Amino acid sequence: MRALIGLLGGYTILVCGNSLLTTLISLRMLHDERTALDVGLVQSCYYVGFIVGALGLGPMVGRIGPQRAFIGFGALAALAALGYLSFDSPDVWAVLRLITGFSMVGVFTSIESGVNGAVPNERRGRAFAFYLVLTYLGVSAGQFLLGLGTPGGMFEHALVNGLFVAALIPVALIGEWQSVDAAPLAAKAPPSALATPKRPTLLLDGLRELHRVAPRSVPACIAAGLLSSAFYALTPVYLARIGYPASDISHAMGVVLIGALLSQWPVGRLSDRLGRRATLGVVAIVSACAAAALVVVRAPVLVDTLLFVYVALTFTLYGVIVSDVNDRVDQARRVQTSATLLLVFSLGGAAGPTLASLFMRLLGAGGLYVFALTVALGLAALSRARSA
Repeated sequence: MRALIGLLGGYTILVCGNSLLTTLISLRMLHDERTALDVGLVQSCYYVGFIVGALGLGPMVGRIGPQRAFIGFGALAALAALGYLSFDSPDVWAVLRLITGFSMVGVFTSIESGVNGAVPNERRGRAFAFYLVLTYLGVSAGQFLLGLGTPGGMFEHALVNGLFVAALIPVALIGEWQSVDAAPLAAKAPPSALATPKRPTLLLDGLRELHRVAPRSVPACIAAGLLSSAFYALTPVYLARIGYPASDISHAMGVVLIGALLSQWPVGRLSDRLGRRATLGVVAIVSACAAAALVVVRAPVLVDTLLFVYVALTFTLYGVIVSDVNDRVDQARRVQTSATLLLVFSLGGAAGPTLASLFMRLLGAGGLYVFALTVALGLAALSRARSA
């Protein structure tokens, strides 16, 4: 348990730095007069890195244990973050985003498999909600740090690196280290996940298992990835296009992301009581209503309120989906399942910024939330499908 506390503490600091970096890149590209499509393409590379990592990092986490995995991948993310001040090219930034995404999927696999393996089914919704509360606590705090310096300046990039390095300290110092042979996650991993190097086979096995135990989880997870990545990458562009000053964008992002923090626990409890499928449908419908309003509303107070509601709901989707799957999957398959879910989420994440930027190119700033409305309505229909 002490080791899990160290992991969660380091994880919160790491996602704070990652949140700061994500919006910092979008604002820096806007400052350099890049198009929304340029921003979307660069930010999509983060999720391409997710896909690459998810193809093989699950078994590695099982073998070496969550602490070693966290420290290794956290250090790699810190090294990648050093590159943004050394190069001023979107092509290089795209490669750096890919490396960051690869690193973060290793971190997420470590954390999620640990959390899911530590709780029984009847408490999983609340446990995963607590994990997501820490996620959005870090994400929201990272947005408020944007105001401490000039966007793209030396100070904010140095702060990103400081947070990435600081995240390694509690993981290294808190809790007892397990040997590789005794690592609990390795013991829980299926023999095939620990022994075979055939990554495509592992991926297909994971997807088959998801389809068998929870058929709707794959398209639902893709939809959650589409909505999440499009929000992070392009909401700063949306706010700039509807008239928000640059100084107000980071503040608005930080405030609305508090909604994601506050909603995790009540939605987790709701999913434990009402059921995962019904909760998924309710969240999708209300998210679609908020997205529809954001297409046309331009008054800053209303935009902030609607974004708060939208984020509070859409950012609980992944937790509900993961809880649904882990209610049904074998204990021995949870490491593999966590990695597969992250892969599926990242497929949506890789496509989200690029697809949403095309909607914005065709329809203007509101096109971002036309895209979100379309995806949310599809997710609502999926939750009602009998075969799902």
